[in-house]
Amino acid sequence: MNNPFIQSFLEAGLVGQGILIILFLESGYSWTIILYKFFLFRRVRGATGEFLRGFQRGNRDILSLSASHLSREIDPVYSVYQEGCQKLTARSGKKNMIPEMSAEDWNRLEEDMQRTSDAETRILDKDLLFLATAASTGPLLGILGTVYGVLIAFQGMGRYGSATIDAVAPGISEALITTVFGLVVAIPALIAYNHFKHFIGDYSAQLDNFISDFITRARTGEKK
Repeated sequence: MNNPFIQSFLEAGLVGQGILIILFLESGYSWTIILYKFFLFRRVRGATGEFLRGFQRGNRDILSLSASHLSREIDPVYSVYQEGCQKLTARSGKKNMIPEMSAEDWNRLEEDMQRTSDAETRILDKDLLFLATAASTGPLLGILGTVYGVLIAFQGMGRYGSATIDAVAPGISEALITTVFGLVVAIPALIAYNHFKHFIGDYSAQLDNFISDFITRARTGEKK
């Protein structure tokens, strides 16, 4: 028994086949991003949780924690932490020592850590724009194929002189298959995009909270 999707693709015209090929490529790349981001964010969540637990359990010396993972992409919170430690160490001139600083210096440190946090968030956000593009263009390409298929159906009716199955079937088939593939591309891309953006928003807030905690503990350590 022939696969209806393959059969519809083979019977479609050049325009319909072109639309289906574009949708197929969009779907393939979207799923590559979805699977990569899914496993990446799961590892990021685990690495961040492990590091933050170590940070909360840490003693007065908050400048000597080690990374929970060697990859910067998987451990963004450590990059933010390292930025703070490097600025404090450069200020004091001694390793693992918190210098005395003015309120303006602490504000500047917080801004430096926030810039690092923003950079790390942009790394996590990379390639998500394509998912948004696929979610919006998939249905539009499907509609384009639908309109073209209906046009082919009307042309068939004109040639046959009546609305027989033989006259309208090729055009209707092309219209339906492009609509289906457009939705197949758009629905997973939209769901994944919203899920990943929600994760990044929560993670960005988590980094902001960490920066606040780091500054508070460092200023407390400065006074001891």
